[in-house]
Amino acid sequence: MDKNPLRVQSAPPGKSPKPTPLVLIHDGGGTTFGYFSLGKLNRDVWAIHNPRFFTAAPWEGGMEEMARHYIGLIETIDLSGPILLGGWSLGGYLSIVMARILADTPSPKFTVAGMLMIDSPYHIALNRFPGSGADPDFTKLPDLVRKSLKNCDQLLQNWELPEWAGPALGGKTVTLTVGGEKHQIEDGHILYKSLTEGWENVEAKPFEPHAGVESASAAVGPPPAVLVRCVGYAKTQAPTDQACFVDLYRGERFLGWEGTYPSFIKASMDTDTNHYNIFDFKHVSKLTIQLNEGLGFLETLKNA
Repeated sequence: MDKNPLRVQSAPPGKSPKPTPLVLIHDGGGTTFGYFSLGKLNRDVWAIHNPRFFTAAPWEGGMEEMARHYIGLIETIDLSGPILLGGWSLGGYLSIVMARILADTPSPKFTVAGMLMIDSPYHIALNRFPGSGADPDFTKLPDLVRKSLKNCDQLLQNWELPEWAGPALGGKTVTLTVGGEKHQIEDGHILYKSLTEGWENVEAKPFEPHAGVESASAAVGPPPAVLVRCVGYAKTQAPTDQACFVDLYRGERFLGWEGTYPSFIKASMDTDTNHYNIFDFKHVSKLTIQLNEGLGFLETLKNA
């Protein structure tokens, strides 16, 4: 784990135009092992692990310090222009923070054309919910991973999602094609695929912006995103009727993002796993197919 970012996959030679590179950010456990188990994503794929994994040292500057450090790490490799950014759980949150920083950076070396959110539910600072949420069953995890997860909980105690002045892509209608069928996705609509039904264009709750939101780049909205949502509930450490905190929005079709954040999710698909077993070997083939579908959407949205 010395190299960071570490190349996970390379784009097929001779493909033109070359697919947009993808950088995946680690989850709360700090590692990127799951990303190396994925099948072919047909592009250059890089992974960033937590460089403090082995020391378990906290990030005193919180999520923003991590995001700025990871932007610096990406700048050390041969990437420029538009990239795709994403990750599992915490990796999705860090992608949003990195995109927010880059949106206010004059002439950045690279920009975020889209985000791949792998079961990253809408976030509200954990300190707003004292004592809520059962403990997940982490008994089989290595000590360093458990320490990273504990640090992750501390990071999220007071952290709030960054604010944006508008929706993704300026709120314009975009066209997404799947299975030969074209879908016109208006602002506030999401192309959605459940476990049992095909793709459908659904209307989401509208977002009501907070009064007084200001930004150095006033018209900027978040990059468009694709969401993979687990439908199963995580196993708890002890028997209880209470769900884990990560499952607070599990019953909601878009994991709580609908109506609570400037519209940026353009497509969402369900997977029959829970938050913590999504990268288990038996699920990886299906997840790879879903990620490729999502990446195809993001390639389309890059040119919207």
